[in-house]
Amino acid sequence: RRLYEQGKTVNGAGSNSSFAVQQDYTGTATDIAIGWAVAVGAPFAFYTTLESEYKSDIYGERCILLGAVHGMVEALFRRYTRAGMSDEEAFKHSVECITGPISRTISTQGMVAVYNMFDEAGKKVFADAYAASFKPAMDICMEIYEDVASGNEIKSVV
Repeated sequence: RRLYEQGKTVNGAGSNSSFAVQQDYTGTATDIAIGWAVAVGAPFAFYTTLESEYKSDIYGERCILLGAVHGMVEALFRRYTRAGMSDEEAFKHSVECITGPISRTISTQGMVAVYNMFDEAGKKVFADAYAASFKPAMDICMEIYEDVASGNEIKSVV
């Protein structure tokens, strides 16, 4: 509820909610679901299906939370240790890149704000890195999505 109250003055505060109605014998299930979303402080509630929700959750966990975050930390760690940092210092710097100011900037202002923080040379490096990583990252994300959508991913863990 605190995030909902904060959201009245701070744009983007709170957690969005999704809801699905599989059966509605009384005709009020959607109203009740939206009421619960408001009660817990969701700034936005959107309709989904149970199938879409589990696919979205599994895809997000496998692709973004487990895959992308791990991959970024691993790549940064390798870069820092190649540059001469100790393992401990490289780990601290790598994790700070994910949890620190860059993450807050992306959350509040978007990726373009990170780009705009750089000088011209930094913007060139950013653009080159983005261009080099987009296609391979998209290919991996599509493969994960196809495994989730087909049911193959869940079969591998159940």
